[in-house]
Amino acid sequence: MLMASVMLVAMNLASCKMSNKPAAEASRIGEIPEAAQYIVGIEKYDTVIDYSQAENWLSCPTEITKPVDVFYIYPTVTGFRPETEVCDMTDTMMIAGAQMVRQIQTAVFEESCNVFMPYYRQISMPKPGSDYRAIIDYISGFDATDALDYYLTNLNQGRPFILAGHSQGASVLIALLENYMTKHPEALSRMIAAYPIGFAVTKDWLAKTGLKFAEGATDTGVIVSWNTEGPANLKENNMTLAPGGISINPINWKRDDTPASVKENLGSLTYDGKLVTPGIADARVDTVRGSVVVSSIAQKELYAIPADAAAMFGPESYHLHDYGFFFNNFKQNVADRVKAFMEKK
Repeated sequence: MLMASVMLVAMNLASCKMSNKPAAEASRIGEIPEAAQYIVGIEKYDTVIDYSQAENWLSCPTEITKPVDVFYIYPTVTGFRPETEVCDMTDTMMIAGAQMVRQIQTAVFEESCNVFMPYYRQISMPKPGSDYRAIIDYISGFDATDALDYYLTNLNQGRPFILAGHSQGASVLIALLENYMTKHPEALSRMIAAYPIGFAVTKDWLAKTGLKFAEGATDTGVIVSWNTEGPANLKENNMTLAPGGISINPINWKRDDTPASVKENLGSLTYDGKLVTPGIADARVDTVRGSVVVSSIAQKELYAIPADAAAMFGPESYHLHDYGFFFNNFKQNVADRVKAFMEKK
């Protein structure tokens, strides 16, 4: 999904409104970590979102048509603001942006899964240099944890499921995997895969949690992740990466640096959201940096990250296209992992 497109649509649809009836409870925010103290509105998390209310779900199917679910956490759709803030559930830009993500990005799951997608109070873009992991680890303990717990307790009904997200949603998912899923082994046993795309999964984190990263296209119960950039970005700062980070190639599903050509790409989303086949992106894993390098893009300026984000992501980051460049290969991989999991049952 193209963040720039999401932001534009969100601004155009700023008249969208949504009601919310949060359930109050005693203060639960505890001691705010130093990394998060500058965020405006952090006290909002004292108000609990009632996920039994349909209005707090962007997608919550009442008719279950598939044997497998996906629980999806949307990326940052609120853009740069004068101050980093916690966005209300009624934030019109967040709502419109999340709705656009639902139309485009989650389409990789729709053929295989029932799509469950909660609204959650995300933060707008952090200050450059912020300890983003510490911030997300803290705020993921509120809405995202509540939504996941409600989904697994009340909506999932014992079906196998996928967990997925992008960007801020991926970093939230990484925190949920560590802080919630590892403490619920029965649920973890039904997880086909987790796709936290667009934020680094590191070797140290895997060792700490005991979770496993994907080795190929059809292993299950694994973490599948990548972070996309161009060759000119390889010496630049990129907040989605971290020392010891791991990516898998989303075309050939290899962990080594075996390149995958454009001819192997089954279909990509262009900068304006059109699906083209064959795709437009090649892919090679940089095993040292932990990113997926794409060198085949023509008219790079159309895919460039917005200038106000380049300081955090690098000038040739393709973060906005982590899903789109590999859209059909990603969709096929979801189907392949679902099939492999179901055949093992």
